[in-house]
Amino acid sequence: MVAPPTFPLGGAVEIRELRRSDRDSFTEVVQGSYGPFERMLGLGAGGANEFAGLFRPGLWFVLQLLRAFGASPIRFFVAVDGPTVVGTTLLLRWPNSGYVLGVGVRPSHRRRGLAGQMIERAETSAERHGREWAVLDVEAENQPAVTLYRARHYEVLHSAVWLRSDAPGSVGAANRPAGLVRAVGKSGRKAATAWCARRVPTSVTEVLPPNPTRLIHLESLGQLPGTVRETWSVGPSDSPLGYLAGYWRGAEMPGLLFLPALDPAITPADLVRLVGEGTEWLLARGSPAVVVAVPDSLASAIPVIEGLGFARQLTTLTMVRRLGTSPAGAAKARAP
Repeated sequence: MVAPPTFPLGGAVEIRELRRSDRDSFTEVVQGSYGPFERMLGLGAGGANEFAGLFRPGLWFVLQLLRAFGASPIRFFVAVDGPTVVGTTLLLRWPNSGYVLGVGVRPSHRRRGLAGQMIERAETSAERHGREWAVLDVEAENQPAVTLYRARHYEVLHSAVWLRSDAPGSVGAANRPAGLVRAVGKSGRKAATAWCARRVPTSVTEVLPPNPTRLIHLESLGQLPGTVRETWSVGPSDSPLGYLAGYWRGAEMPGLLFLPALDPAITPADLVRLVGEGTEWLLARGSPAVVVAVPDSLASAIPVIEGLGFARQLTTLTMVRRLGTSPAGAAKARAP
C-alpha cells in the first residue's frame, strides 16, 4: 500500500512544546481526534475534558519544573498555525522506550505531513533521553494511520483485542471459591511483575518490560486523574495462575480490565473467577460498563470472556521502531 502524499508546511506552522495559552485549541484538537477506540473507553463523553487538570497552575508548574531538569515523564508537542493549535502528540518516557500517543490533526490541516513531523519530534525527544525504541498503538482498522507508521519503519510487535460489556452485572455475580482470587495490593506488585515478565514473549519484554506500576503497557491508556487501581491473582498464593489489573475512572466511565499474563495451566473456570472478581470490584464502585483488553499471546482467553457476555469491539496494534534508524526513502508501506 502506498503511503498518502504529504505536502510541505507553510511558514506559519511550527511544532513546539505545549503552552498554557494553548489550552482551548489544544482541547479542541484532542477531542476532535477521538475515534472508535476513545469512544469505547468513554473519553469525551458529554463534552468531558480529560486534560483539564493539566492546565491547573499547581500541576502545570510541577511539569514545567520537571521538564527544566530533564525529568518530566510526559511531554506535549503541538503544531501551531499562528496562535491556534492544529496538531497534537504526547510522549511518555518509559525505561526502554518512548510511547507516542494522542496524535491528532485538525481536518483543515491534514495531508500536509503534520502527523509525521510531530511523531518525529517525539521520537527525537525519546532518543535524546536514551530510549532505544519508539512505541505507539493504533486501531488495526485505521489503515491511513497504519500506513503512515509503516512508512516510518514501525513494525507490529503484538496486537490486543478489546471487549466490552454494557450489562456486566451477571459477570460480577459469578461464583468464586473463597481465597482462590485475591487482591495483590502494592506489597505484591513486585512479585507480580517478576511473574508476568517470565510469561510475556521476550520480543515484547525487550521493548516493554512489566513493572510494579504497569504489568502491561496498555494500562497507560486507562490512566486518568483520579483513577483507582487494583490487581488480582488467581490460584494458590505460592503458584498463581494469572494476574488481572483493574482501573476505575469514575462512575460515568467504563471500568477497565487488563490481562497481562496467564499460566498455561489456568482453566476456563479460573479465568471466569478472575475476570468476575475484577468486574465485581468495578461494579461496586459504580462503573456502568466494563472493557477488557487481551493481548494476542492470550487469545485463547477470548472465547471464555465472550462467554461471560463481553463483545469484541476492535483490535489495536502495538507498533515499534528502533530509534537511530532513518525512515527516509520508505515510499511504500509494508504489507500488513
